[in-house]
Amino acid sequence: MTANSRRQNGFTLIEVLVSMALLAVLSMFSYQAVDVVMKVNERSRDTMASHAQLQRAWQIIGRDLMHLRPRTFADGLGATEPAYITNPSDFGIRFSRGGGPMIKSNPSGVRRVVYEINQDNQLIRTSWAITDSPRQIDGTTMVLLDNVDKVELNHLDKQKNYSIDWPPLNTSVSQRSLPRMISVTITTADQAVTSRLFPGVVSE
Repeated sequence: MTANSRRQNGFTLIEVLVSMALLAVLSMFSYQAVDVVMKVNERSRDTMASHAQLQRAWQIIGRDLMHLRPRTFADGLGATEPAYITNPSDFGIRFSRGGGPMIKSNPSGVRRVVYEINQDNQLIRTSWAITDSPRQIDGTTMVLLDNVDKVELNHLDKQKNYSIDWPPLNTSVSQRSLPRMISVTITTADQAVTSRLFPGVVSE
């Protein structure tokens, strides 16, 4: 066998280096492709989770507002709150909700429900039995929605006028009065906007 034949049976150092460089480039491209696919899948999972959380929040809000009751509430400070009241300066809503279990400590099954946005931009729901005092009991709290930018309310009164506040400002209404209709709009941190319209309960 000649020396020339022996050289043709193997790889030169340059050929090995070129092959390794090509393999490194292909490996990098493969990693980038897999990384892109994984990030897309992760974003899809996050989107689906956020959508599911939003739908769950709407279900809970809907059940609460469909069970409004014209029941005033002793706030534990010696005052009585209206059956349904908003905070004019910032988002916040408090109301009496029926349909709960009728137990010895709360035979009416009515609960006091509070919605607010905390410092972490979460929509929070807290509730107490109508017989409880917030000064003595923390209540039951749940996070309904993360990454909330704002929640807007609009209320229809007996005169078919809409007001963002309830009771409507500069209007004399009973403490047991409830809106005829309630519009709720939620804007998330990514500026996605969803709205629902709920019928109120005619209380007077």
